[in-house]
Amino acid sequence: MDMLKEIRKVGQINLMFAIAQSGCHYHFLNWIPSESGPLVINYGFIKKELVFSDFYNHDYLDVLDEIFSKNINQEPICSFSLDRNNVLFSSCFSDGDNKDLIDWHMDQSIDKDLSAKLDYYHYPMKSKLNCTLNIGVSKNIRQSFQVNMRLLKAKMSSLSVGIFSAEIGARKWMKANNNPSYIIWKIGKKKIDEILFIKNNELTNYYSFQRKGDNSKIIWNYGDEEVAESIMQEIINLNKNSKKFNFATQVYVYTTEGSLNDVKSINSLGVENLSLLNPLYALEKDNNEKYDEYATLPLAETGNSFGGVDV
Repeated sequence: MDMLKEIRKVGQINLMFAIAQSGCHYHFLNWIPSESGPLVINYGFIKKELVFSDFYNHDYLDVLDEIFSKNINQEPICSFSLDRNNVLFSSCFSDGDNKDLIDWHMDQSIDKDLSAKLDYYHYPMKSKLNCTLNIGVSKNIRQSFQVNMRLLKAKMSSLSVGIFSAEIGARKWMKANNNPSYIIWKIGKKKIDEILFIKNNELTNYYSFQRKGDNSKIIWNYGDEEVAESIMQEIINLNKNSKKFNFATQVYVYTTEGSLNDVKSINSLGVENLSLLNPLYALEKDNNEKYDEYATLPLAETGNSFGGVDV
């Protein structure tokens, strides 16, 4: 069945556009709600350098317009995952969910001119750490999406960032949160990877390290330093005949930056509790055509589109 033709006939089905940015690449996955869950209609990517104009709030207009134009003339509902290089990360002391204390720390530590240009989103980390992870998103970016949605007669459902969107996907597609602990492992260029570690449904670590065997080193870390070192050591041991991660119940691995040989090599080690994070494994598709399970791994970062959906 040509589902796009059927949608044109019906005309009332919501077409969801899940878009994930990685540098100048924009990966998209189109799906519709169905009785059996999300149904994938189309997926792919475009490459486009972002052109900054005098009208800053139109930054993503060309990207969105090109992706929307590849599909039917419906009112799209869009989710977007930003490249982590387009946001600002920081952390601060917190005592539970004390917003006044977080605001005080932010006022003390963040330049006021910078703070006026950013919207901050706060993610509490493991309670014993007394720490909150802060993600600063440019107000210009938020405003650009508001303007562009109006221009393109579309709606915005959610905005997320990189590996955090992938973690939502792991919970929705792979039921990751049924595990006592799990790791999201993003393979990066030049073996510079990102790790997100969740234990008892609490964010314990978000960090980056350079994967160089016994010379591996942590580049930056938010969270428990000992835990970060232990996870890195387990990754080092994968090349020493280790066949299981002991620090986490399950590990989900993906890449967005073309590091496919690294992913293939890691996946071929036969680690029993490691799996690829690819939404096409779990979602029903409009047709049964084969897909490249490695080339489509960047779709992992479209996870925020499924945040409120049962899969």
